[in-house]
Amino acid sequence: MNKETPFLEMDRRQFLLSSGAAATAAFVVGCDSSTPNGNNNTNNLNNLPDADVDGDDLFDADADADADADAEVPLPRPVTTVRETIVGQLEAVPQFEDLRSLFGLTHKGPGEPHIDRDDLGAAALALGQVAQLSSLAYFAHMTDIHIVDEESPARSIHSPIASASAWRPHEPWSVHNLNAAIATINAFAEVRPHDFIVFSGDLTDNKHNVELDWFIRVVEGLPIDPDTGADDDPRAAGLPDPHDPFTGVGMHPDLKWYCVQGNHDLLVLGNFDTVSFAVADPTGDKATLFISDSVVPTCYDEPACVGGYCYSATPDRCHIPFNDDAYTIRDLVADPDRHWIDRVEWISMVMGATRNGPTGHGFNSDNIVEGVSYWVDPEPIPGLPVALVGLDTSSAGGVAATAAGYMSQAQIDWLRATLDTLAAANKLIVIISHHCARDVGSNATVLVDMLNACPNVVLHITGHHHTHEVYPHPAPDGLEPWHGYWEVQTCGLLDWPQQMRFWEIVDRGDGTGHIYSTVVDIDMPAGSTVEGGRFYALLDVQEGRSDDGEGPGVLETRNVALRVAWPPEMIPVLAALPVRDVETLHFYDE
Repeated sequence: MNKETPFLEMDRRQFLLSSGAAATAAFVVGCDSSTPNGNNNTNNLNNLPDADVDGDDLFDADADADADADAEVPLPRPVTTVRETIVGQLEAVPQFEDLRSLFGLTHKGPGEPHIDRDDLGAAALALGQVAQLSSLAYFAHMTDIHIVDEESPARSIHSPIASASAWRPHEPWSVHNLNAAIATINAFAEVRPHDFIVFSGDLTDNKHNVELDWFIRVVEGLPIDPDTGADDDPRAAGLPDPHDPFTGVGMHPDLKWYCVQGNHDLLVLGNFDTVSFAVADPTGDKATLFISDSVVPTCYDEPACVGGYCYSATPDRCHIPFNDDAYTIRDLVADPDRHWIDRVEWISMVMGATRNGPTGHGFNSDNIVEGVSYWVDPEPIPGLPVALVGLDTSSAGGVAATAAGYMSQAQIDWLRATLDTLAAANKLIVIISHHCARDVGSNATVLVDMLNACPNVVLHITGHHHTHEVYPHPAPDGLEPWHGYWEVQTCGLLDWPQQMRFWEIVDRGDGTGHIYSTVVDIDMPAGSTVEGGRFYALLDVQEGRSDDGEGPGVLETRNVALRVAWPPEMIPVLAALPVRDVETLHFYDE
């Protein structure tokens, strides 16, 4: 995260007018079907064709303000990682214990401009100069939120099988982390609301009713008491404590949200069916035998010191022990709100969230009746030809339950028919799933082939692996280049670096488009409770408990501009649309 960029020294108008749309297109990805492994990536702005773009036509807010001195001053846009990043004072890798006083501490780092990627060979299909850049969809994406009741007896904190995720020091802040992420999105929405928000699974950590309830309360702006069982209050009143009651910030009223399920939403600890794995009853008063203890109290008022090396006392926080060995008692106070929920109960709770649209958040009554979790919205943005398809890629449960992905033949058949219908209606298609295509077992190749076969599929967004990654899927031999599409994986919201992506699909007016991915850090104000969550998420990596390199990915997987070619039938459809401002370009504004 140390890439220098001269463009941050320019204001918006200088940047646009210095080289016209050539500079604008510099942040776009071109595609080369002959280089499926990304060997054709480039960040050379001079490699893209010139285009006739008038900065005053695209961005006329400045001119309007000059013409009317009494006009209301627009709100400043919050900062994305295009302009600045959040980095550790020490690198986010395992560190020596004598540096423990610096573990978890962060500061601002340099921005990361968008990197062009033309892996699909789309640039060669451009029909000439750019006619006009226009936004087709602008949306946000979070995944692997992992709202967790860390005090539940149905845990396995000492498990040697999944030691990196069975106990995380930052778990008590999971609800606050989501709350801060929603507040961050709301701040952007005050300037320009996203067309929609997508949550791609693992909203919860252990399929508990109370975990999904907390998620919904944050989004709905309702009171939350993130403390099940005993009322733990290790800190004096007024000091930051993740277990103190608060009211969720609530999603901006102009936003709507969609979601799909992940393995942690449906399976015990994300891996097992309740009938095939002997964890403790979540509503009981005893922690799981042999592999767990009660995590009560979760945190303390003094920082941990190990071998004479202490963690920093700042930020002000409730202090977590050095590791899970600190917890040695199995007894705890029972709480009926911790009960398991199944697939249909999960969908019903999501559909019951009514503060923001759309109705059902992707799901409808058919999902309840049929007990399936896949869905389609053919027009999430009124008047624009973009469709959303939500997939169910999690294990069906039973004795064969697994964290790995799965798709039934019935869903494969449904998806094929759905893609045909949407393509016939001239829709560009965005696929949402928790797992990546490579995760869905015997249907992995089937899924990729199906998405390649539909030229209207442009983007497949995923999570599950808790790290940023980009997978180009060029058109196979025998298919035209516009059959290529992009699959992009986003890091988990709970674990370091605790980021989300903003997406924007942009028509260039020349038969091709850009898909901008912009990584966004959660705003965590100094002195806020949520600061402790960021501290321990980074510390977890620096103590060597999380996988080295997991999370941030490499530079070419974060802020990227992915070039796509439109199928010929879509070109006149897009040309007839009214022009919408491209929000991503404003992320470079000072």
